[in-house]
Amino acid sequence: MGDSEVIGIIADDITGGSDVAAALSAAGRRTVQVVGVPGPDLELPPHDAVVVSLKTRSVPPEEAVAESLAALRRLRDLGARRIGFKICSTFDSTPRGNIGPVGLALADALDSGITLVCPAAPANGRTVYQGNLFVHDLPLAESSLARHPLNPMTDSNLVRLLTAQTTAAVGLVDHSLVRSGAPAVRARLADLRAAGVRFAVADAICRDDLLVLADAIGDAAFWIGANGLHAAAGAAAQDSATSHGTVPADAVGPGPGDFADTLAGPTFIVAGSCSDATRGQIAAFRESGPAIALDLARVRDDAGYAAEVVARALTLLSDSPAVLVHSAADARQPTEEAEAEAGAGIGAGTGAGSTDLGSAIETFLAELAAGAVDGGIRRLVVAGGETSGAVLQRLGVRALQLGGPIDPGVPWMRSLGPTELALALKSGNFGGPDFFLKAVAR
Repeated sequence: MGDSEVIGIIADDITGGSDVAAALSAAGRRTVQVVGVPGPDLELPPHDAVVVSLKTRSVPPEEAVAESLAALRRLRDLGARRIGFKICSTFDSTPRGNIGPVGLALADALDSGITLVCPAAPANGRTVYQGNLFVHDLPLAESSLARHPLNPMTDSNLVRLLTAQTTAAVGLVDHSLVRSGAPAVRARLADLRAAGVRFAVADAICRDDLLVLADAIGDAAFWIGANGLHAAAGAAAQDSATSHGTVPADAVGPGPGDFADTLAGPTFIVAGSCSDATRGQIAAFRESGPAIALDLARVRDDAGYAAEVVARALTLLSDSPAVLVHSAADARQPTEEAEAEAGAGIGAGTGAGSTDLGSAIETFLAELAAGAVDGGIRRLVVAGGETSGAVLQRLGVRALQLGGPIDPGVPWMRSLGPTELALALKSGNFGGPDFFLKAVAR
């Protein structure tokens, strides 16, 4: 693994894992992403960063804690001594968790006296100021995340949000201290720790702020953040040659062309996300490419519908470089209709019926992906964290190697068995309007 220490990251969903893996790779880390807690039989390529992608964002807190601690044990077995907990840059959570419960359990296991928390990801439009999270200059509670059908975010203040999830005390490292530099941040953390504070939410509005926070973390055993903080911490921990801009030749994962020849061909796109960003991407793709909008009633009640959709998609792919299958309303539909369908599609409505439908859609889209692979397709794009997890589980993918980026936070990746595939796993809110078109062009 070279002279660099191994960084271990525990991500609370699949697309979040891809996001932080891409950031670590860009920072010069040989990064591998594994799906679920890796067993002792899983062989990994040479690495100095391992991202364990779980599916714990919206499960009961007790389950999330147990699985995260299991991931921690395996990362320690793999040589990781410094651990990051990767959360969503929009702090997706509920009053019960799972950021607070998992964060506290990991901090206790690692004997972390105080843990710095910063979900800022400036490249993706997420910044933190005075403890408040902003999404493209809008306070979190005024952004589209306030209408998220699974985890509606109706408060922008991270100190309040985290305090509601844990009995541990939460403090703030404000922007004036961050701009003063790492020594000022370290002094603030020491004061908070002396006062019994366990979590310190830190402001960051640009990449330089994240580098200051990474410097302040130093050799701390544990931190919590989105891709920006993890990438900064990973880069700061490199050896002196890397720190001065000289990255070992084998440190960065393969570029997009490194497996394009063996995994060329048409692209099968499945979109289970119902976010505003994904609906816009669906609308943009439909302007120039073939798309299949699912009949949600048939998804749950028609046993032969999946085979029918796969057959239709494969026929379209014989004459087109890509086809899109989506459950969400696209951006051109009336707002009321789009939001109603989005609520059903993601499975987080107010009743059990919508939850059951959301689970059925995830399973259905995973079956479509498996059918496409059985039909010879080797390039898959998946939109939505829950959908991505279902697809990888259905395909039996346990580990992924990083390729080049499509958009910030979304790389092409190559599966390390059982079937070699090119995969792009997109968080619902990530990517520009032309994301699907760019993925196909790559």
